[in-house]
Amino acid sequence: SLLKAISPYFKFPDWVNRKNSGAKSNWVDYSKTNYDKKEKVVILDINSATKEDLMKVYGIGDGLSERILKQKEVFGEFVSMEQMSDVWGLSPEVIEKLNQSFKVINIAKPKKININNASIKELGQFPYFRYPISKNIVTYRSMNGDIKIEDLTKIKDFPVDKIKIIALYLEF
Repeated sequence: SLLKAISPYFKFPDWVNRKNSGAKSNWVDYSKTNYDKKEKVVILDINSATKEDLMKVYGIGDGLSERILKQKEVFGEFVSMEQMSDVWGLSPEVIEKLNQSFKVINIAKPKKININNASIKELGQFPYFRYPISKNIVTYRSMNGDIKIEDLTKIKDFPVDKIKIIALYLEF
């Protein structure tokens, strides 16, 4: 009763007055609206990915997709998604998005190098080895005989942080 008495002195918004009249002309019923469903992310094999597949990942354009495919050619195929950090120009955020869309599913047969028979030049062509490391491998091999996987850590300047990946490309 008090509100009715003082309500002429207040200015109420229009919706307050229309609420009682039952008019719902400005009301939108969202309950029957169809919202687009998110696409289900299909995880693809990075070794069978095309340029177009790679470009679907946010942050990868024409140039980066070419670089990833060239890197794959150099290795024969990827054996781990950790190798994406070796592709020049990929930021950690883009690598994370790549890992959400791609995995190494099938490893057929990567190009293998026989570490006990390869020359310095052959070892130097492997992406993880450059001339100084190749020379150290051949020097170690000539002084100690055939190299086994556990001997890799004893070689001077050997990239020990990538030993799991490198070992998959080597024959002993």
